[in-house]
Amino acid sequence: MSHAPSIKGTVLVDLVEDVRKLLASGDRRAAARLTEQDRASVEQDISQASWYRVDFYARLMELLRDVHGDGRNEYVIDRGRARGRKLMEAGVYQQMEYVGRLQATKAATPEERFAAYGRDLRLLVTLSRSILNFTTWSVRADPDVGARHLIEVSEAEAFPDILGYSTEGFIDAMASVPGHSGLWKYARLGPSRAVFRMTRSR
Repeated sequence: MSHAPSIKGTVLVDLVEDVRKLLASGDRRAAARLTEQDRASVEQDISQASWYRVDFYARLMELLRDVHGDGRNEYVIDRGRARGRKLMEAGVYQQMEYVGRLQATKAATPEERFAAYGRDLRLLVTLSRSILNFTTWSVRADPDVGARHLIEVSEAEAFPDILGYSTEGFIDAMASVPGHSGLWKYARLGPSRAVFRMTRSR
């Protein structure tokens, strides 16, 4: 495993494929934005089991956001949401099999539902260890708003905000009631800390 802050290849496969198509189209912005090493890496097969530098991921995602999404982070959030749904359907991670049938929907009282949802979220954030070789993730009650959880990312100096927006969509796909998106929002709180906060009680 690389000692540099890195991300698993499984997250890069679709991203690299879309960048390849952009380069093949002759878009000058794509050629100008990527480094020579980036272009070489894009032309290689991506191993889902291998690790790649997270700044490589960030440059590719920022390129697609600016070209296809007109610079809007909503484009990145939507990609993350679509990725979460795709991986859930594919059953790639064992954790998702449990999160897909959230305990919170079975609990009787509001307090029981809140506690059960917290347990589901703690299971969900264990995915971070499979996807990133840096940062520490935790779940706790939001101290500023009752009946809501927050997901905290610490040791996040190398965690790019573009990945935060993508993960916002991913978490929203994994941990929202079907048909009700926009439950989670990403925010950077400092150089080493980021959070995902619930926008409403669940």
